[in-house]
Amino acid sequence: MGLVDDVIDLLTADPSLTVILAGLLLLVFGGYFFLRRLLVESVQSYQEGRSGR
Repeated sequence: MGLVDDVIDLLTADPSLTVILAGLLLLVFGGYFFLRRLLVESVQSYQEGRSGR
């Protein structure tokens, strides 16, 4: 558990690092959900166009 304790100590010792890491996580997950939504909607639109709706 030494590595986990070191990471927790590092994050609590420097709040700016915690804010930067949280921002990066938000960007990664936000990008993932944006691309996923874009892909799902484009597949649905393609299927609707092929079925002649």
